[in-house]
Amino acid sequence: MAKKQVANENSVEIAERTLRDLQEKHDRVAAARADDDREMGNVSYKAHSGDTEASKRLDSIVEKMLRRDLELKSIMSAIMVAQQNLAEAQDAERKADQRRVAMEIQRLTKELREAGKLADEGLAMFLDATNAMHHIVSRFSSLGLGNPSAVQFVSLGERAVRTVLMETVFRRAFEHLGPADRKNFASFTAEWAVMLDKATSAKLEQTKEVA
Repeated sequence: MAKKQVANENSVEIAERTLRDLQEKHDRVAAARADDDREMGNVSYKAHSGDTEASKRLDSIVEKMLRRDLELKSIMSAIMVAQQNLAEAQDAERKADQRRVAMEIQRLTKELREAGKLADEGLAMFLDATNAMHHIVSRFSSLGLGNPSAVQFVSLGERAVRTVLMETVFRRAFEHLGPADRKNFASFTAEWAVMLDKATSAKLEQTKEVA
């Protein structure tokens, strides 16, 4: 009797189990066929020496041996088919795996393309923003302010850039900054803005009193 399918078995596991069951059945029948040979050996002499009962027993054994030979031949045919089924199931599984991998690569390729575009857009925004900040600081100098200066902007800006780069996969290419040396654009430009707001507010109050 064929064994019931085990829950959650895939096609390869089913084919492997079927082949294994057939091979086990072949081994059992082959062992029984070997027993038939031994049994025939025990009764052949008597059967061929005129022993009627032994002759009948021999006929029964020969008939049983013929049935087992046919059964073994049938099982071997089934094993050949099972082997082919297993090979086909393994090939189908391999192709399915290859398809899954190809689809995953396609998905990742799309994400890579989008991430590359986003990185370039971010760098373009960074370029525009830092150029704008540098222009503003240069204008401060032309208006007579010594603080903040372009030199300060480049120094603090460089540290802000390196602080960010330390969090990327490119960090080995840049000198490591200690916690006290790390900067970000928002913090130091905000400090400058507070300082300048106070200075200009005081100046405006002074000129208002004069007026």
